[in-house]
Amino acid sequence: MLRGHQWARNIMRARFLPVTLLCASLPLAAQAGEIAGELALQRVMLSTGGVGYFEYAAEADGPAVLGLDVPLAQVDDVLASLVVFDSAGSVGGVDLPGHDQQTAAFAALPFGAAALHSPLEYLNSLQGVTLEVAGPRPMTGRLLRAESVAEPAPPNAAPGAVAHRTRVTLLTAAGLQQFVLEDADSVQVADPALRAAIAKALDAARAEPARAARHLTLRGGGAGKREVRVGYVVGAPLWKTTYRLVLPTGEGATARLQGWAVLENESGADWNGVDLTLQYGNPVTFRQALYRSYYVQRPEVPLEVLGRILPGVDQPARPMAAPAAPPAMESAALASGAVSAAAPRALAKAANMGVMAEPEQAVAAVEAAEATLFRLPSAVTLPAGHSATVPLLDRAVPAERVGVVQQGRAHPLQTLQFRNDTGASLPAGVLTLYDPTDAAAFAGDARLGGMANGETRLLEFAEDLRTAVDWQTSEATALLGVTASQGVLTVQQRDRWTAHIALSAPAGEARHLLLEIPRVADGALSIEGGLKATAQTAAVWRVPVTLKPGESRTVVAYVDRVLHEQTSLLDNDAVIATVIGSQLLSDAARAALRHVAELRVALTAKEHTSEQIRAQIEAVEADEDRLRKNLAAVAATDTLHGKLARALDTDEDRIAALNAKLATAEADATAARTALEQAVQTLKL
Repeated sequence: MLRGHQWARNIMRARFLPVTLLCASLPLAAQAGEIAGELALQRVMLSTGGVGYFEYAAEADGPAVLGLDVPLAQVDDVLASLVVFDSAGSVGGVDLPGHDQQTAAFAALPFGAAALHSPLEYLNSLQGVTLEVAGPRPMTGRLLRAESVAEPAPPNAAPGAVAHRTRVTLLTAAGLQQFVLEDADSVQVADPALRAAIAKALDAARAEPARAARHLTLRGGGAGKREVRVGYVVGAPLWKTTYRLVLPTGEGATARLQGWAVLENESGADWNGVDLTLQYGNPVTFRQALYRSYYVQRPEVPLEVLGRILPGVDQPARPMAAPAAPPAMESAALASGAVSAAAPRALAKAANMGVMAEPEQAVAAVEAAEATLFRLPSAVTLPAGHSATVPLLDRAVPAERVGVVQQGRAHPLQTLQFRNDTGASLPAGVLTLYDPTDAAAFAGDARLGGMANGETRLLEFAEDLRTAVDWQTSEATALLGVTASQGVLTVQQRDRWTAHIALSAPAGEARHLLLEIPRVADGALSIEGGLKATAQTAAVWRVPVTLKPGESRTVVAYVDRVLHEQTSLLDNDAVIATVIGSQLLSDAARAALRHVAELRVALTAKEHTSEQIRAQIEAVEADEDRLRKNLAAVAATDTLHGKLARALDTDEDRIAALNAKLATAEADATAARTALEQAVQTLKL
């Protein structure tokens, strides 16, 4: 048998024979030279993608028929992924019982499964069927009806009791005849073919509740003795990762890291000495209901008779493109690299805690292109429905205790900064940390995200209550520069976020800290005292700080953002007013901007005058409209008519005067705008 990751490479070299799955009946009778055998589970691969690969094997000599039981819930996945590996054989097909054999068995009968609920329902479902009755009143005839009737109870029954009997009516050669079912010796369907069909349906109804699995039969050809392997991928519970980590005991010490996998056997079959591999990755997985019957919904068309034609609807046509040649399949060997375990017992024994026991055998890890494979060194036996914990790794890793200082926290988070130098990716999981120098031993829990080989991570597991932290922050904006050209004012300003971080180490204990300074887009970090950030994440800069025992220190950090804002000098009064007060401007530049501001004020005043005159004209025109309507309603001989006419003349004179005044005001506004535009265009700062 192939062991470890060698089987994955041999899959590429073996004859890959995809199975043709046929749910219809196949000729499965063994021919001369064929053998029948049951496949035995030999290999299991569980993936963090929520699926498992199960591989069975059997010895074959020439053509063979092999059987395999599959849980009903897994049949869809098996039909989608079943594959046979046979270096000297071929696959003829696979047969399995239909999804709903009971429905098929009742399809040829005049009744359904519900008719079996009572003899009365069964008999009435056979209306028109010829029955043979044996007993005190033998007869043969076609069933008309069966009904339940109440008859007086026997003399020895309780007072008022009634007996329910089934009276059956047949149409015989002698006419209508009746018999009581409870008195007959037997009632039999006369047609032998119908009797056989009923017996088959009863067998299907009896077997249906126990059909929790389906038996697959694989038929294949071949020559000579060889091993035939059958594999498939089905849904499986996720295997989980847990870690145990013993903290380093001092400067330069390493941490002891142990990884364990928690898994369940929910495959429906016992694992007896199987080769188990755990895959850590994120493959694409999906399922499709292949073990169902689907029917195409066809449109119903009227019956065509002579003289009526129902032509189809033509659709636009386009030339067919020649299919591209399929790419050649390339086999790639998996890049392997066994994770060697360091000598964990080389870690110094602590007074308060013993040395963590090593796994009996080291687990080999293989880094593939899409996943990391952990192959257990020995065969696994696990009954169906049971869970197990198996080792993944055990080694010393470079690590250092670090306190992480975060904004808003009064104390640092106690963390362990460690680097994955195991040679393989570490799956995500939870860690339980132990402190060998502490009598309590337990130090805290931590969470580890998926970690690639060579990466460094911080594991937060406790709060350092003996180290004090105080954050004081502020924000300020400063003008850095002003330029003007072609009527556009460009203002450069700096938004500064300042943090004063007071740190105090406990007496008698030094502290290695990492300050996490929040990052902002396009921001630059600077720190007083020569401190610098050594790492950054998407959210923070990390700045290392070391405190001596009992030392207090305040770190001042600045996060600056330089912003450039452009605005039109013709349209934005507020920006001009703000810039005029800046100390960065020379006297000449300030005078030029003040002149522009004065021109804007003058233009605004003249435009306001024009708007007021237009409002007056609109009011007089509204009064004229009122006078004209009144004149139309008053007779010419009426004294009011003359009064209204004189008032209308007065409004006309006022409109003429206001129009002249408006022309002058608009000319003044135009001159003011021209002066402003010239000043803006010629302004240089």
